[in-house]
Amino acid sequence: VGLYINWLELTQINNKVKGQKMKKFTGVIVFFSFCMSLSLGQDSRLVYEYRMWHPKPMQGQQMEEAMAKKTKKYNVGNDNYPMFSYRVLTGKDQGAVIRFSTHTFADRDKYPLRKAEVEYWQKNVIPYVDMSKDEGTLLWVQMDNHVYNGSGNSGSSKYSEVTQYLVHPAKLSEWAELRNELVEAHKKSGSKARFAHFNRISGGKTHLIHMIVPFDSWADYENLVPIFSREIFENAYGEGSHKKWLDRVANILEFRRTYIREYLPDLSTG
Repeated sequence: VGLYINWLELTQINNKVKGQKMKKFTGVIVFFSFCMSLSLGQDSRLVYEYRMWHPKPMQGQQMEEAMAKKTKKYNVGNDNYPMFSYRVLTGKDQGAVIRFSTHTFADRDKYPLRKAEVEYWQKNVIPYVDMSKDEGTLLWVQMDNHVYNGSGNSGSSKYSEVTQYLVHPAKLSEWAELRNELVEAHKKSGSKARFAHFNRISGGKTHLIHMIVPFDSWADYENLVPIFSREIFENAYGEGSHKKWLDRVANILEFRRTYIREYLPDLSTG
């Protein structure tokens, strides 16, 4: 509820009231409403507990082998402690392993970290990790209104492209509006694209968004439906709408970065 109901209400107001001050104020209120919605007991919503581990030079294989043993010992077969792992294939974090678990907010109280598991990790995995690059644990939630899947495939994929968007904090309401338009354009076109968005809520700047585009092979990657297709936009909103949309996106971003990651089944539970 939170972000999206409040965003709709505030957008109606914003359409009636002109001026830059009102737009900035609306963005702050939307973001505050979103944060409040997360803190008021939405127990059924999944929170993704995420951490990136960088290996020491020439220690990547040893680090992954140690992680695989830990996963088999403490996570596989235990539904209360799921684990998913990816190796970063491109960009500045190439070779790092991303690991995340999923729980509801209430489950985080029920299933805390286990002492034996932490000790095993410290003894067997950390010796291969470059802790100078560690940024700690991050918490993420899926932005449910900004998910689209016309691919016919809802299962896990071998690879995924991750695009990081750092949105200007005063422009979050405009971001929500633009992403709603993106999803609606794909719905109207009946595209075969598949994408989802996640928002970091703790552990760093909370106006960081990840867009995830899964694919199963490099051949598939080459032939992915273009998410920001001019044809898709202009069929939905008319000639010239594509450029206007891209210009608005560019004006509200502090940066945009992309990398590709590969799923690691031996380091995961499902």
